[in-house]
Amino acid sequence: MNYTLYQLEFQNGVRFGSGNLDSTEITFHADTFFSALFQEALKFGKEKEFLSRIEEGKLLFSDAFPYMGKCFYIPKPVIHIEPKADQEQGNSRKKKLFKNLKYIPQENLEIFFKGNFEEKHMGSLKELGSYAMKTAVAVRGKEEPEPYRVSTFCFKDGNGLYLILAYKGKEDKEFFEELLESLSYTGIGGKRSAGFGRFEAVEGKMPESLRKKLTDTGKMSILLSTALPQKQQLEKVLEEATYTLIRRGGFIDSQNLKDGPKRKKDIYVFAPGSCFKTTFSGQVEEEETGGEHSVFRYEKALFLGVNL
Repeated sequence: MNYTLYQLEFQNGVRFGSGNLDSTEITFHADTFFSALFQEALKFGKEKEFLSRIEEGKLLFSDAFPYMGKCFYIPKPVIHIEPKADQEQGNSRKKKLFKNLKYIPQENLEIFFKGNFEEKHMGSLKELGSYAMKTAVAVRGKEEPEPYRVSTFCFKDGNGLYLILAYKGKEDKEFFEELLESLSYTGIGGKRSAGFGRFEAVEGKMPESLRKKLTDTGKMSILLSTALPQKQQLEKVLEEATYTLIRRGGFIDSQNLKDGPKRKKDIYVFAPGSCFKTTFSGQVEEEETGGEHSVFRYEKALFLGVNL
């Protein structure tokens, strides 16, 4: 496989997360990205081709992660590392910082596994951007207008989100870029009709240290996407694994459902940062929606290899 990364430079605020209007996340998951790309493929009548390339392993992508300038962050590995004997084990402030850490600079991953991870190695996402709260009004029929607040996140100049693409050949990459460009005008996340979530996608220069980890099998593999193995693989995959699970659900984004929006079935998948000794490819799962049409859920896995 070939690897590249795309930096998403957002023009306005973004809304990602669980659906609560007064809160938002700063990143989005691979299954959300897949659904957004699928909608773009439908516009061009290329949804079957898109699915085929995904299922055949010609296209594979990560969750979206923060970047600041030339510093690319990855999810903190879900694994317990004993600190070196000369480290300050009794520093409660440092412990709290480490516990609340969601992402670390990718170039400091080896330091993390060696147990020498100090505050200076954690990086700081405080300058990534800022949250904002917008008040809007809902008008339904002849009812009284109902004001509500919408939380958004705005990235500072030079900062944004990036995702990693693994692709088989040049045609696969060009096909992906066509959908990505179309999506950049539509936007991703919530409240797109208000202009949120639109971006400019730039193919960035991948650090060699990151590229090496993507191509290295390693003794330990760190998951970079929400993913789920086939049921028959699960027992083997869980051996010596350290992981967290997250619930994925939400509503089906489709104009073709006769009875209006329907909820997807809630499923639990491995979260980015989960660590495995045995890797897996994952799957694209088809979910029936009552006979009108199917919904496809992206549960493919992309890993970083680490030699401990």
